[in-house]
Amino acid sequence: MKNEAVVRRVKLVFWTTLFAAYSVAAAGVVIDVLGKDYRGMSAVTATSVTSPLEKRVAGAAQVAAAYRAGSGAPFATLPTGSSFRVIWPDGSSEYVTVVSVSSSDGVRPIPGTQQPAPEPEPAQGLR
Repeated sequence: MKNEAVVRRVKLVFWTTLFAAYSVAAAGVVIDVLGKDYRGMSAVTATSVTSPLEKRVAGAAQVAAAYRAGSGAPFATLPTGSSFRVIWPDGSSEYVTVVSVSSSDGVRPIPGTQQPAPEPEPAQGLR
């Protein structure tokens, strides 16, 4: 009887430690991905709706991955068939749809949804 209680306690400590270590590691990955405004995601930095399709797909896929990583349920967030709007650094935007959650290029732009960047407002002089 006493041995069974010890074995149960050891199992409980083992699984609790494993769960805690996994949680800390997962939090470290999410913090690293999402820190400092997405750490200047490489494919997004100089992308707009006038960029080549491959660059827009890579950038939108990075945005989707970062969004999933920051959600409470990353494997249920943005499932296949979902659509979302990407606003590129220059202010242009387009809608994309998720075609694969496991692919590095798992999004596709929706044709006809591309909007150019708004014209900047003229600077007004100081009075």
